[in-house]
Amino acid sequence: MRASRWAAGCYVALIGVMAGSGGLTRSGRFYLAGIVLPIPAGLVALVSVYVVRGLSTGIGGLFTETRLPDGGAPAWLTTTGTVLDTALFTAAAVATMLLAERFVRRRRASRTT
Repeated sequence: MRASRWAAGCYVALIGVMAGSGGLTRSGRFYLAGIVLPIPAGLVALVSVYVVRGLSTGIGGLFTETRLPDGGAPAWLTTTGTVLDTALFTAAAVATMLLAERFVRRRRASRTT
């Protein structure tokens, strides 16, 4: 059982690193891995990313600019997006692991009865 917990921890860490790398490099490949690897919860995280991005832009826009004069995103918005994206995709990986663990428990219980 310890090996499976260790593997689950590595899986969650991998998803977190992929999402963080996607945020830092703004590369779609890392985000795609963050969505695909924790399916089905990754799809929920994808929708949440867009909702959270809209909320952070809207709320942050009340206090400061959301676009730089050159058309780029300000540092606060990029940093906020990276942190929140990483948190959402990591939470999706944890949710996927919990769903898998629940599935395994139910399957074992159905075999014994």
